[in-house]
Amino acid sequence: MERPGFVLTLGALAAVTATAVDICIPAQPEIARELGQDPKAGAQLVSFFLLGYGPGQLFWGPLSDRYGRLPLLSLSLVGFLIASLVCATTSSMELLIWARFVQGLLGGGAPVIARAIARDQGGGPQTAALISTMTIVLGAAPLVAPSIGSGLLTLTDWRGIFWFLVLFALMLLVLVFLFLRGQSKTAARPALIPYLVSALLIFRARDFLLGTAISSAVFLGYAAFLSVGAVVAQERYDVSPAAFGPIFAIAALAFILGSVGARQAIKRVSLDRVILVGAVLGALAGLGLFINANEELSLVSLWALLSGYVLGFGMLLPVAVSKALEPAGPAAGAASSMMGVIQVLSGALGAELAASDLFTSTYEALCLLMPAAMVVALSMAVLSLVLGRRR
Repeated sequence: MERPGFVLTLGALAAVTATAVDICIPAQPEIARELGQDPKAGAQLVSFFLLGYGPGQLFWGPLSDRYGRLPLLSLSLVGFLIASLVCATTSSMELLIWARFVQGLLGGGAPVIARAIARDQGGGPQTAALISTMTIVLGAAPLVAPSIGSGLLTLTDWRGIFWFLVLFALMLLVLVFLFLRGQSKTAARPALIPYLVSALLIFRARDFLLGTAISSAVFLGYAAFLSVGAVVAQERYDVSPAAFGPIFAIAALAFILGSVGARQAIKRVSLDRVILVGAVLGALAGLGLFINANEELSLVSLWALLSGYVLGFGMLLPVAVSKALEPAGPAAGAASSMMGVIQVLSGALGAELAASDLFTSTYEALCLLMPAAMVVALSMAVLSLVLGRRR
């Protein structure tokens, strides 16, 4: 846990999904137009990735519990690499969407197993601090990836984005070989029935349920932002694809600041209090969005509120994840999988709702979905604090 290479590698593995999603955001409308679709159809590049990533996690965690973290991690990264190759070479929107689904399905093992390895370090404040640090690295993905995507669009076409993901997967395989081999213990192979019982009993653990509910609720609002944020910026405020990356980086920086704040706060106060602070910050930003759902804010005002939401998200996410994994014990992989599935399906729902015809515009979708998601997270955070005091 003290070695930078070990921590940074876990953070990079946790960032696989964020990188794969965020690097495509500036190009989504352009990809859809070039392949003969409405610009809003580009949101499917997010939702189908998440639809594959979510259910796929059901397998990676339990398999890594029984057969070892590193073999399954390597398999996941190789699968992600192959799917990225398909994305880079196809000329069909339909095939691209399904390749993104497979990319999420196969690449989802990296963040699941990274969280399990973090829990393997002993749990408690140590794991909370490690996951917070991993989340800071994770936050660099939305800070850097859209800018890389925008930069690649000025140098080449959208296919260059997926070729970058191929190289990213190769780099991760090298990092795993250099820094995780010999440091991450291979999981033991417990008897199947006792293992399944211990894995399913996690749903009886209050901390698991509350931590998962909080992180999943707030992720719904964040996924809505990811799916249509570029459409709102480009079509409502005439922001070019190349300029969107630096603008999005402001929100990503807010996420990193939230995670840094969480890492410092857990040294002084309980996990529940840190979660509550993050939820309150996000809820205040959500209130501003809700009030202006029928009034067009300036781009600066809108982005300030969106960044406030992401600040709260960055603070409560790593602590809520740590809370959820705390009771897992030897079934950390299974717990990470089940939590991840719920989170990502929630995110896929948010992405689909934001791009649907339920709202008069994508702007209205952001201003209503994000506050609603944070209200749920805040309610669960208050409940967690109250129940924690009764113990």
